[in-house]
Amino acid sequence: MQAELFPLKPLPGKVIPSFEQVVAELRRVPAILYDSLEGAAYKVRTYRDAECPDERLDGGLSASIFRLHSLRGLKREGIDAEQDEFKWTFDRLPFLGISFFYRRHHIRVLKGRNGIPPGCGNSAKKRRFFGQTSSFYLEKGKAQRSDLNLIVLWDFDFHYGLSNLWLGCPAVGGVRPNDVRMYWLEPLPHPEVVAHPTTVTIAPQIDQLDQMIRLIGDGDDEEKANEG
Repeated sequence: MQAELFPLKPLPGKVIPSFEQVVAELRRVPAILYDSLEGAAYKVRTYRDAECPDERLDGGLSASIFRLHSLRGLKREGIDAEQDEFKWTFDRLPFLGISFFYRRHHIRVLKGRNGIPPGCGNSAKKRRFFGQTSSFYLEKGKAQRSDLNLIVLWDFDFHYGLSNLWLGCPAVGGVRPNDVRMYWLEPLPHPEVVAHPTTVTIAPQIDQLDQMIRLIGDGDDEEKANEG
């Protein structure tokens, strides 16, 4: 099951930037998210190891611990994050989220197994968010209006580490995950990978090797001639 990507034009007057443009506009936010959420996952794993090392944690408990420490980490870095409002519905777990604004972007951090956005359940507020309805918020005492709604999805790996983060731009919300539509949804690169990209060495082709061998052989002939 995957969220469908929308190969369509946005609503009149609504400009949807690309994934690459948004990542550039977010500046340090992806690095802060990874640092805070990896720290939160470590707290969950530590709790599991100390309290019930041979058991899987209840999904609601692990998500709540994760959210608590994620909020603390984000606030330490100066991001005014807050607990996302939710109702106890049939699909409550993904709504144990975090919400914050950054440079007119309204960002919600949600649990999305394997990078699949959660459904909105019966929440009209979340459907409006997924439909790119703007929100008003205060920044330094001044009223601001968001221009773009984004979701950051996270998930645990088997050992309660942070498996990955995904950044998405929602288009349409629905009750269940398969009702959700996205303009785009991409894995968010880890800052360590961005800072230290892997260098790939390409082996010479056969004709290049033959040329190298001939050059070495020619060099040996020249040395023999010089010795004579």
